Amino acid sequence: MDAFGIQLRQPLAWDLIGRNLAVAALGTAFEATYGWLLRAADGEIAAGSFTAGSMGLMESFVHEAPVATDFVGQATFELFGDDPTGERDPGLDTQSVPVIVIGGMQGYSLHQVVRGDTLTAIARNTGSTVQRIAVANRLQDPNRILVGQVLRIPL
Repeated sequence: MDAFGIQLRQPLAWDLIGRNLAVAALGTAFEATYGWLLRAADGEIAAGSFTAGSMGLMESFVHEAPVATDFVGQATFELFGDDPTGERDPGLDTQSVPVIVIGGMQGYSLHQVVRGDTLTAIARNTGSTVQRIAVANRLQDPNRILVGQVLRIPL
């Protein structure tokens, strides 16, 4: 980020995004329009925009938006400022961070793995699914969890 750009504070790398998206950043603008985009490998998942900033001062802003998708997987979150020409250069003040989207997720709880736990049993006991738990925790092999490991359980 340059001195007059955007500093993204939330979401952070590998945050979970479900029904709602919370964006927090520091930026400068005079009633600027900021855009956001969730992008997966095969295209756009969700997008939106909002207005923030006043008098060209560097200030923090927070925005919450609904995300209507059934997508479950890794994605990229992008936050960018407006372009007065009406054409957005993909590199213009764009902040990007890898995230995990779990469509419809309301939130998540934490579970510390104990001896005998399996993802199937954890999913059954929490009302989640093996797929959602595996994606939320970036598990390469859902059959391999370790005692003491703390898992995010999407709800």
